[in-house]
Amino acid sequence: MTDAGHQLPDPPRHEFVMPAVTDIQTQAHKAEARQLSNFKSALPEDGADTFAVVVKTDQPIPVRAMGPVLYVGGTALTEVTEIAPNTYRFVAHRPLDLKPGAPMHLGWSGQPPPSGQVSRFQFKP
Repeated sequence: MTDAGHQLPDPPRHEFVMPAVTDIQTQAHKAEARQLSNFKSALPEDGADTFAVVVKTDQPIPVRAMGPVLYVGGTALTEVTEIAPNTYRFVAHRPLDLKPGAPMHLGWSGQPPPSGQVSRFQFKP
């Protein structure tokens, strides 16, 4: 015997919306390598020249399984630290990959950069 009833609807899904960016500042940054004992890191060594991009938002970035990413053109900056309320530092370990004038957008790790969005922020080294 089978149940001819209808499938229950899926529960509503929470939409994780990225907050609006209110300001972006680019600054020189010295790499701070962690002490590793079991393998060699692909990241730059201590003191290497990198860029830090400080992003201020109008609200906190929601906490979820996928982390925030700052896209500079097609390059994703995934190393992020919250340095103050609604203020985040993204580190670019390969600054030569960042093209002057490239649009800058916040997004989620593992998802493509937003398309069709016009960013009022552009990368200025």
